[in-house]
Parts: sequence; structure tokens; C-alpha cells
Amino acid sequence: MENLSQVEQAEDALHSLGFPQVRVRHHGDLARIEIAREDLPRALSLNVLDRITSALRAIGFLYVTLDTQGYRSGSMNDVLPVSAVGAAK
Repeated sequence: MENLSQVEQAEDALHSLGFPQVRVRHHGDLARIEIAREDLPRALSLNVLDRITSALRAIGFLYVTLDTQGYRSGSMNDVLPVSAVGAAK
């Protein structure tokens, strides 16, 4: 239940930063952010990256990644190897 709360809070934070289409995928201590591809250039500015990182770390994520493929339905089915996210807690 805590994972779902973290995802909801992270998505709300991204919406407040001006990203209307987002999905946050929870991988333990890592948040994988998917945003609409047309919003990627703005997200990649250092100022915005710092704001995203700060917001998601405040929610409890240690690592924040931006998925360069952008938002896509069903991508949670893409499996990350355990070595990429550490041992499950």
C-alpha cells in the first residue's frame, strides 16, 4: 500500500511541475518516470531535473530515472533485472 501512495504522490508532484501525462513506475528505491515524449526536452533541462529529483526524493525514493522512451501504456510489464534495482525489500 505504501508503494501505491508513493506513486500517487510522485505523479501528483510531476503534474504540479506541469507534466500532464505521466506515469511513475515503482521499483523499490527507484522511481522510473515516464512522461509524454513531447515533454522530454523540457524535463531534460537541469533546473527541471533538479526539481523532479528533489520532489521524488522527498517522497522517499533514493533514485529517480527518466525513461527516455516516454509514456507508454503497459510498460510496467518491461522487467528490470534485480541487479538494476537491488534486492527486493
